[in-house]
Amino acid sequence: MDKKRPSIVWIDTKKDKYEVEPYFHPVLDQLLHIPGNDGYIGRGLRQVQGNVLRGRTSWQNTLNLWFLDPDVTPRNITTNQAIHGTIPTLIGDTWGEFIWKGPVVAVMRKGTGYEPRHSTDITLTAYRDAIDYLGYYRDTIGSMIEPGQDDHFSKRVLADRISKVVGVRINCLRDQISRQEPQLVEVAVPKTHPLFNLEGDDPCDIPALFGVDLVAKSYSNNQSNNDETPPADDLQNPLAQLLLMTTSVKSGEWVHSPDYRRHLHQGSILFVCRSKRDIKTDDIHRFCNLIEEIAVPFILKEDASSPGAKKRLLSRLEEEGTRRGMKYCGEMY
Repeated sequence: MDKKRPSIVWIDTKKDKYEVEPYFHPVLDQLLHIPGNDGYIGRGLRQVQGNVLRGRTSWQNTLNLWFLDPDVTPRNITTNQAIHGTIPTLIGDTWGEFIWKGPVVAVMRKGTGYEPRHSTDITLTAYRDAIDYLGYYRDTIGSMIEPGQDDHFSKRVLADRISKVVGVRINCLRDQISRQEPQLVEVAVPKTHPLFNLEGDDPCDIPALFGVDLVAKSYSNNQSNNDETPPADDLQNPLAQLLLMTTSVKSGEWVHSPDYRRHLHQGSILFVCRSKRDIKTDDIHRFCNLIEEIAVPFILKEDASSPGAKKRLLSRLEEEGTRRGMKYCGEMY
């Protein structure tokens, strides 16, 4: 209940001696307990057998979510910190409307039907579905995952989330050859993609000046942020490097690109608009040309430590961007 992250635990099972056919209960007494309460604490159970949000209307097994009975509040119960206690929270890309208190235990049962008789190991997919269930839960209606998917509001949200927007993948030379694709490719990206939520917290500086909150994700290289190994020539991604250029000044020097973005300079990179607007290859070309022709020469020529250097850079970008038909919005943060 106080832990800041979920944990995987082994759960024993116990055979029910009253059942004619073998039935094994998960032993949850130690997990569903709060110090200061004597004896048994009432429990709630939700059975989940599908996740329409992710296109899985049925499963081969059943996910059981156990929690303490909210109608009989035990002593010393507090908000579940693994679900709500971090920034962003575990359910940060969901509604997060319902506050879960006390421990919550996810157990996988083998098979479907009303009450499967045996437990089995939980999977990462089921773990993701459990998070969706908890995050999209609404009091009196249930979760949008199940059984509240037929609620009017849930239908509207589902229709929006299962739709897609257009993003642009910038291919490195290696992938251009292996995939037989051009450098820029428009791709359909589901609105459930993490870039629109938890992973999309760092929009590109210069496109953001013009109201386009581009965020990026690398899919084709394994280099970490701290890896100093130079990338192979055919993994270089010069267009991505242009888009990721910052306008920041630190200790009197231009910050061309922060270290934590280094892994986005190589391999093929996906760019999407965080506000879920379509972006096209023409948009990428427009920004890359502006940055290459205006920002790069300015940063190479101007001393960042001189008074007003950054302000002059932004003014120059505004002037030239406006001349090219781009609407300047200024710094948003």
